[in-house]
Amino acid sequence: MGRDTFDRRRRRARIFWIGAAIIAAALIGIGMMPRPTEVDVAVIDRGDLRLDLVDEGRTRMHDVYTVSAPVSGRVLRVDVDPGDQVKKGEVIARMTQAAAGFLDTRSDLAARAAVEAAEASLRAAATELELARREHERIEALAGRGLVAQSAVDNTRARLDAAQAARDAAEAELARARSALLPPDRQGQASTLVRSPVDGHVLSVPQKSENVVAAGSPLILIGDPSHIEVVAEFLSQDAVRMQPGDPALIENWGGPPLPATVERIEPVARMKVSALGVEEQRTNVILQFEDRAAAARFGHDYRVDARVTIESVEDAVRAPLGALFRQGDGWAVYKVVDGKAVLTPVETGIADIAYRQVTSGLEPGDTVILFPGDAVSDGLRVKPRGQ
Repeated sequence: MGRDTFDRRRRRARIFWIGAAIIAAALIGIGMMPRPTEVDVAVIDRGDLRLDLVDEGRTRMHDVYTVSAPVSGRVLRVDVDPGDQVKKGEVIARMTQAAAGFLDTRSDLAARAAVEAAEASLRAAATELELARREHERIEALAGRGLVAQSAVDNTRARLDAAQAARDAAEAELARARSALLPPDRQGQASTLVRSPVDGHVLSVPQKSENVVAAGSPLILIGDPSHIEVVAEFLSQDAVRMQPGDPALIENWGGPPLPATVERIEPVARMKVSALGVEEQRTNVILQFEDRAAAARFGHDYRVDARVTIESVEDAVRAPLGALFRQGDGWAVYKVVDGKAVLTPVETGIADIAYRQVTSGLEPGDTVILFPGDAVSDGLRVKPRGQ
């Protein structure tokens, strides 16, 4: 009986150690199995997509008038200031004749010599006139006694009139020569009124203080605040993708986005150097506010951002941009299927700043890996981060 008891104990011990070895081997096998890689995931959904182009722009009044000096002269101090409202025909500036000004030494000597020459010419003309008068009087007396023909009287009368005209011309020439020697500070009394061509607001006053200006010099800029538009400088390769009528938003002006519409794209591009020193070809895109009343709060040359929508899709299947990566000439994602990463080629459409349209390869509700990186491969066991 003792031996039977001993055998039973040996069998129990053997079974125990075999079971323990099996459990230990299982635990070791489980421990050596690779753990699922934690990844960030997102769920494919539906939503609207817009392909936008954004660039900096400026507001401007559609009609801006530059009021210039109509004549050369002295413009008096301008009383209007930027922001003042003016009416059509209102006097906004006054001009008078400019002062004579100083002559340099050479010009002064030449002017004085011209006066002396004019005085000498006047004396000669006066002498000729006196001689012609006496000759006419003698011939006229002889004609009264019938000693000379009437034609002789006519000849002397003609010479008298010519001498009179010569003296008048000499007097005028003397006056012209003396005008060059007027005092430098002498001004004429004639004045010219400069009037506003339209109703509007004063934008700037380039010539505020009294000064002598040439004809055509800008004096005042006047704008019509009832019609304000936006001029945005887009890259030429972006401008060619736009069309008149495209919807747009005016942003970053200090308030909520305002709807606008592309009115026209100018056909001429200009080379500009960016802040980074890169040469760029840019062209003006003109946008009109849909709500003129909302645009009235803007002034001239205010900075804004113009966001133009060139393409849009409603209720599209979309994937986050972070889930997509290039595979050859196409796009692909890693889709999570039964806890494994499955490489899935997809076909795509337009994209905005956060999503890209998926036309095939994914369905709403599918789970995809965000920013997979080199650590993720096809068939890898994965689990969402934090689970």
